[in-house]
Amino acid sequence: MAHAATPPSLGRVLVVGGCGFLGSHIVRLVVQRSPQSAVAVLDLRTSGAVHHPSPNVSYHDGDITDAAAMTALLARLRPDVVIHTASPHFDLAPAVHDRVNVHGTRHLLAAAQQAGVRAFVYTSSASVILDPNHELVNADERWPLVTGDAQPEYYTTTKVRT
Repeated sequence: MAHAATPPSLGRVLVVGGCGFLGSHIVRLVVQRSPQSAVAVLDLRTSGAVHHPSPNVSYHDGDITDAAAMTALLARLRPDVVIHTASPHFDLAPAVHDRVNVHGTRHLLAAAQQAGVRAFVYTSSASVILDPNHELVNADERWPLVTGDAQPEYYTTTKVRT
């Protein structure tokens, strides 16, 4: 009788925005599907969040708009993989979207490169490719971006700019 193979470890995984809706689901899936992986969760405030019960998950408060803090954190955690799901609510001020979605993401990318991260996954929004004339069927990175005057949402504009 053959035994099921143990799923491979993803190594050290950092889920940025891991206390949010998407991020927390990703944390849960990584723990379920790759239980040998060490998962670090980064969010603005992790104290009020529901923490995953796995001993392989650690929680870290941090602000991605603070470049020095991100460089220090990633140097300390040394993740193999970064999954970036952090983003402010779409109806906040444009300056917040610029600070988080554009500059914060750039800080994370720079810190990840410096720390030797092997894979960086950036979650965006379907609205970067969604237009009123097409359904999203089998959409992926090859679809054209909806930008400029064709893009009515500033939030989405900042998701494209990173």
